[in-house]
Amino acid sequence: MQNELHKASVWILGKWLGGIIRYDDRADARTDLAEFGAFEANLAEVTVVDHGADFLISRWGAEIGMLCGGNQRNRLLSELPRPSRGQLRRICVRAMTSRAPAAENAIWAVRGGIWECVMLALPAAGSEDGVSRLLIGLLFAPHPLFPDPFQHEDAARAIATPSIDS
Repeated sequence: MQNELHKASVWILGKWLGGIIRYDDRADARTDLAEFGAFEANLAEVTVVDHGADFLISRWGAEIGMLCGGNQRNRLLSELPRPSRGQLRRICVRAMTSRAPAAENAIWAVRGGIWECVMLALPAAGSEDGVSRLLIGLLFAPHPLFPDPFQHEDAARAIATPSIDS
C-alpha cells in the first residue's frame, strides 16, 4: 500500500510542477484542482493567514474530508480535529517557509480504523514576500495489518486513492 501512496504522491507532484512551469506569474495564478483528475477529491487549497500563524481552507476535496471530519471549507487549519490538525499544519509551515514542496508519512487512527497516510503541501501562489496559498494533498489507504473499517471483511481491500493510470 505504501508504495502505491508514494507513486500517487509523485504523480501529483509532477502535475503541480507542470503547472509551475506553465505559469510565469504565480501570484495571480489559480490552482485548478480539476487538473489533478481523480485526485481532486484528495486535495485542498489553503490561504496563508498572518505569515503562517494559521491557514484558511478555501477549497476542500471530498476524500480528504473522510479523515479530517468532513468538509472543512472556510475554516482554519487550527480548527481541524486531531490527528490531522498538527501534522497538516507542520507540513504547511515547512512548505511555506522553504517555498518548496513538503511531504510526510503518517499512521492515523480514525473512526476505529488505522490508516497509512501521505501528506503533501505544495506552494500554489506567492510573491517575493512569500507563499500566499498552498495546495494540500492527503492520500490514504487502510493499514495492511488492520482491517478496513469501511469494508466488509470478505470484500477485496482496495487503496483509498485513485489509480494513477486513470
